[in-house]
Amino acid sequence: MKLHMMIMTVLFCIFTIGCQENMEKSPSNHLVNSQLVNSYNDIAIQNAIVSQHTLFPYHFVKNGAELNELGQRDIAALTSHFMKHPGQLNIRRHNTTADLYEARVNMVHERLQEAGIDMERISISDNMPGGSGVASERILIILEQASKGASSGTSTTFTSGTK
Repeated sequence: MKLHMMIMTVLFCIFTIGCQENMEKSPSNHLVNSQLVNSYNDIAIQNAIVSQHTLFPYHFVKNGAELNELGQRDIAALTSHFMKHPGQLNIRRHNTTADLYEARVNMVHERLQEAGIDMERISISDNMPGGSGVASERILIILEQASKGASSGTSTTFTSGTK
């Protein structure tokens, strides 16, 4: 009976220690998994920022030329990209005054230059995100042609053109 009781005690201790080890590993596995997910999200966000390559008025402090927290994050991703690759950076003007827009462009230009980017390889303009886009006049023509084609039962092929 004593032998049986000792075996039960030993088995109990082994199982208890094994459970504790699994519980101790679980939080670190959870941490590793969450860091991995965050890493994938960070890469996806950086890729989106580079693909869009555009700063909007909401990237700046309201009525100011300084970048806010979001703007600082996005310009960091763009700076990292432009260190290795030439490209286009869009800074959207929207309803900002000419002086404020110029101050924003100059501030971003200086920041990229201070980071060591050869500004001969970068062009800054007020283009649409991801490219020059299609002029709204062209969209209206396309929509008009599409509605005429739909009412006459014919199909029309459209190509995007630049203005």
